[in-house]
Amino acid sequence: MGIVTSLNINNAICKGEQMKYGKQRIWGEISYGLVGFLVRYIIDIWSQNKIYKTYTPAFLLAFIFISIDLLCCKNLKLPRISRATNICADIYALSKYKSIIIFFCFAVIVGAIDGYIIFFLLWYEEDLAIKTGYMDKIKLIEGLTVAAEAFGCVIFLPLSGRILNKFGYGYTFNLSLVFYVLRLGLISIAPSPWWIVLIEFLLLGLSYTLSYVTTIAFADVISSSSVSVSVQGIMSGLKEGFGFAVGNLVGSMLLKKFGGALTLQIFSIFAAFCALVYFVLYITYLKHKLPGKNSNDLI
Repeated sequence: MGIVTSLNINNAICKGEQMKYGKQRIWGEISYGLVGFLVRYIIDIWSQNKIYKTYTPAFLLAFIFISIDLLCCKNLKLPRISRATNICADIYALSKYKSIIIFFCFAVIVGAIDGYIIFFLLWYEEDLAIKTGYMDKIKLIEGLTVAAEAFGCVIFLPLSGRILNKFGYGYTFNLSLVFYVLRLGLISIAPSPWWIVLIEFLLLGLSYTLSYVTTIAFADVISSSSVSVSVQGIMSGLKEGFGFAVGNLVGSMLLKKFGGALTLQIFSIFAAFCALVYFVLYITYLKHKLPGKNSNDLI
């Protein structure tokens, strides 16, 4: 609840500058990567490189950083955002557009893929570490994975606005699906957890970051300033709420039945199928319905 709420507020503050949203996220990704690596490295040291880990340092650091965050938020000066006279009516008006509903549905699909990766990737790394003899350093490897993901985003976020401007929402979203296919497939055949660090550094930005920025910018551009937060909340709820839940449920069942590597390959094939379906839909129908490269108008 806290993460989605804060992200939606950040998005609303960027109203009118949605193509520059990536620049705002850079600092969050830098801290995410540094702290993610630091916490896991300290856990390994605290646990004296044993297989069973002690997580006390993580809770202590979380308390410290949350306290600092609350102090910083207290001094924020935020712009006024206009209120809608009838939020329900405005959102209902958007639901009449088939193109918007289709885009929302594919956002749920991407959320399902993200949900499996986000919540099961580190578990997969641990399984792979057991098989390859890296379990004594697994928290360090996981920390490097998180850091690689974050700094991959830092490198790629400034380019997200340019890509959106050049290709538009449809092609950019489809491009992110293609990179999900590649990312999932490569992780499934990684010979050791160290390779996953490199894969995440190179491909997370092109898959997760690009799809996230596209969906958030799309939600922003189709809504008026008065309902911007509500529409972005719906988009986040569909993608990171319902989508994550579906991905976790389906992914856990597949994981139990087929194992980690094959489940990743199944998700990769599913992403390829979705990319093909979305491309066909975009060429035949959505191309003339979604906002273009430079459009800031409602469909």
